[in-house]
Amino acid sequence: MWVLLALLAIPIIEIALFVQIGGHIGVTGTLAEVFVTGALGIVLMRLEPQRNAGDVRAALARDASPASPMAHSALRLVGAVALVLPGFFTDLLGALLLVPVIRHLILARVLIRIQTAVQEKHGHPGPRPRGDIIEGDFERDPDTVERDRRLRDPEKRD
Repeated sequence: MWVLLALLAIPIIEIALFVQIGGHIGVTGTLAEVFVTGALGIVLMRLEPQRNAGDVRAALARDASPASPMAHSALRLVGAVALVLPGFFTDLLGALLLVPVIRHLILARVLIRIQTAVQEKHGHPGPRPRGDIIEGDFERDPDTVERDRRLRDPEKRD
């Protein structure tokens, strides 16, 4: 429902801003703003895969989860796409998504909403334990391990 309202509201907001801001800066200024932000958005979209790969590699090198760099990359990409779309409102949204502090706030809010939804669904934090898991201990039989090794490696067969 909210997505539909946003899709209907964005063009109305853009038209109103084009009339208001365009009246102050003129046609040339408005067109220049649209072309400059569009070009910037295209450049950012083209550079994002390399930046994302570097951020993910750095996270893995630190033995950290790559989830945060990937989420930041996704928001930067959405920001770049918003810059490509013509309009003052989408340019503002795109520029905001390029600011690291804003991305951190958005991702923190999304994480809180996900955790709240999980807690409401399961009645406790974290994933619900599966019913088909049976806990227990085991030992490897040396004879079985050797037999499996011979079956995998044809050179060790008798």
